[in-house]
Amino acid sequence: MCRTASPASSPEGDDVKKQYLAVAVAVLLAVLGVAALVSYANGADDRAFEGTEMVPVLRATADVPAGTPVSELSDSLETARVPRAALVPGAVTSLDDLAGQVAVVALVPGDQLSTAKLGAAETVKEDLTLSKGMQELTIPVSGARLVGGAVKAGDRVGVFSSYDGATGNPINNLLVLRVDNGVAGAEDAAGTLVTVAVKTLDAEKLVHTLEFGKIWLSKQNDDTDTRGGKAITSKDVLS
Repeated sequence: MCRTASPASSPEGDDVKKQYLAVAVAVLLAVLGVAALVSYANGADDRAFEGTEMVPVLRATADVPAGTPVSELSDSLETARVPRAALVPGAVTSLDDLAGQVAVVALVPGDQLSTAKLGAAETVKEDLTLSKGMQELTIPVSGARLVGGAVKAGDRVGVFSSYDGATGNPINNLLVLRVDNGVAGAEDAAGTLVTVAVKTLDAEKLVHTLEFGKIWLSKQNDDTDTRGGKAITSKDVLS
């Protein structure tokens, strides 16, 4: 009996198989590459903080209006670990001993909770309103440059500007409209946002200092004597 010979595979069929194999290998390599990239990215934060002391703090995960009782804060907070150098003064790690208090300022996502942002319900005040002809301007400043943070809405502050070895006191008696301590948008994590009422020229001076120099704020009152000040350099200090 005669046997029928099996048809030989065609060159075209072999080429198609090779193409499928090449595509499969390419897809596998792409998947492995993505997995490696994701793994590297997930470890980036750990590598960035390697050797840095990390400490816990309660941090806002949602907007919290001023006046919100501590008993209602838990759903809007998380326990985060931050570098000790970025921890705000008076940072709060637990709500257990704060029963009866409320948030005295509004919180936004990313804000660290601190004792300065909590207090008795009667201490919550509405933000001061802006007078006609004035502008609102927010100044990011660290606590050390803000009388240790001892400034609140309704206070008056003076501005000291420093440029390349020269310092002056160009603005005085600014009304503070609002103070947000240790907020996410501040100059650094332990900083403060101070919103003041300013005239146009003073606003320009403030922005210029923030952009090109360094700024300090002083707390002033009705009896503060601002006469006799001038721009000084190291020569004036040492004379």
